[in-house]
Amino acid sequence: MKLLKSEQGKGRLCHSVYFEFMQHISGCYKSVSALCKDISKFIAPLAEELFLGYLLIHLDAPQSQLSPQEKHVECELYAGSYLPEDMQHVDFTTPENGVCIIYFCPVKYHVWSSEEMEDLLFFLKQLFMISGRAHMGQLLVKASNQDFLTSALNARGMNQYGKTLMEKNALIDYIGMFLNLKNFKYINQTVGQAKGDEILVKYCQTLQGFLLPEEKISRPGGDNFFALVRKERAEAFLNFVQEVPITIPYENTHRTYHISANVGIYQITEKDDINSAMNSASVALNEVKHSGKGIDQLWYAPYMLEKIMHDKKVSQLFPKALINGEFLVYYQPKVMLETQRLCGCEALVRWLRDGKIVPPMEFIPVLEREGTVCNLDFFVFEKACADLRRWLDMGIEPVRISVNFSQQHLHDAKLSEKILNIMQKYEIESRYIEVELTEMSGAKDHDAMLGFLQRMRDYGICTSIDDFGTGFSSLNMLRELRTDVIKLDKSFVDKIASENTEAQSDRIVIENIVRMVRALKLEIISEGVETKEQADFLRAIHCNMAQGFLFDKPLPHDEFEKRLLGNRIYHVC
Repeated sequence: MKLLKSEQGKGRLCHSVYFEFMQHISGCYKSVSALCKDISKFIAPLAEELFLGYLLIHLDAPQSQLSPQEKHVECELYAGSYLPEDMQHVDFTTPENGVCIIYFCPVKYHVWSSEEMEDLLFFLKQLFMISGRAHMGQLLVKASNQDFLTSALNARGMNQYGKTLMEKNALIDYIGMFLNLKNFKYINQTVGQAKGDEILVKYCQTLQGFLLPEEKISRPGGDNFFALVRKERAEAFLNFVQEVPITIPYENTHRTYHISANVGIYQITEKDDINSAMNSASVALNEVKHSGKGIDQLWYAPYMLEKIMHDKKVSQLFPKALINGEFLVYYQPKVMLETQRLCGCEALVRWLRDGKIVPPMEFIPVLEREGTVCNLDFFVFEKACADLRRWLDMGIEPVRISVNFSQQHLHDAKLSEKILNIMQKYEIESRYIEVELTEMSGAKDHDAMLGFLQRMRDYGICTSIDDFGTGFSSLNMLRELRTDVIKLDKSFVDKIASENTEAQSDRIVIENIVRMVRALKLEIISEGVETKEQADFLRAIHCNMAQGFLFDKPLPHDEFEKRLLGNRIYHVC
């Protein structure tokens, strides 16, 4: 048999048996094992032509990003009549520095000629190249279904596994869970991305160690994971992920991080496929992260999807609504408690959509999360400045207007400049403006807030802290943030008129807050005052100002203008 040369000695000519064999194994293989199975099936005629009595392939693939563990494959491809003492082998090096060893023997009592050996070695080289291609195909399949970093399934791999379960009508036996690691961004910033990745890998391995073989976890990306867990083990898994200790080597020692996760949970039904299960669990996770309830785990409910659709609608409508003038600025009066005289107001935004007023809580939180609330804040601020200019031009002495600015603005280094530019545009003196920030800003953006307050103070612009007492480290904030006005949160005054123990405690707390604020020579205002009893108590403890429905609701421009034109006295308490 001439595998390499034609009868004329020109070029390379494959024998028909060799050609037929190569046709049988020329497909696209997704594993070396599948290739070996076909080789074993079709090699006999070619082995006879090559006087081959035995053939075995051994593959050692090194550890790599695509294959985190070393891979060893050994397949006996042909075993005919041979003598073990005639065993030979040829070694090849794979592109990733692995080793492929092919063991072979002639048929019993046969000695290969040099030409036969040349044919055989040519065939073995072809076998090596084909097996390498099959191995690469196996890695590519794995790469298309597996997360490079953690070796967990990726989204495609989980999708394929979900389809497999559906074909067995077994998907409904599982609970879908979408996990997002809490505070992982902070951990990454602390230890660096490389160590952060190491923590992710160990976290994923720890979860995989808890799961049964038929339960799977995938990493869609970042610090997010999706798990399929059998129904009867869902509670145990949820308890497990509440806190997962992960220890890594760090700077000649070891650090342990207790990783917890927000989890959205979905009970898979007969109507679901894996994609709908993942989407529903993701919806539940979104609710966990944005509900503000301090809950780490929530099961999916239909209202969550309705809420997301509502939020998306708000996001979509907002830009054009702002351009079309659908947002209105209302003013809620502030009153000096001692004299009951109008002394200021707060600018509040309302959305007039299709002839109806949309409550602020239906759109402000959405815009806050997206950061687009900054555009709305400046719209309100400019409208307030325009109204101030108009009243001044009419000869009406206005009151100081407080305008809310989201904590999102603290990331803008030009915030102060933008505020001043608008004031200069309308020629508004600083005594007519009060910039109001929420207390939560003090916790998250402490340094930025200090700098901003100082710049406002330099320009003579009054500043206030909203929702005092509900945020982070209120007393520290009161000591460190040199602001002009403290605004007491409505929750403090809601129950002070009753006689129960909780109300008595609230009164003590309010009285001492007022005393501290006045001792610091700051002004204090209480919001949400709705009853005469509340106003009487606040006046008795020398709270400066009040704001609430007892005096006035938020008023449209023209209605508030009437208050400015009147005697500005409220006779309610």
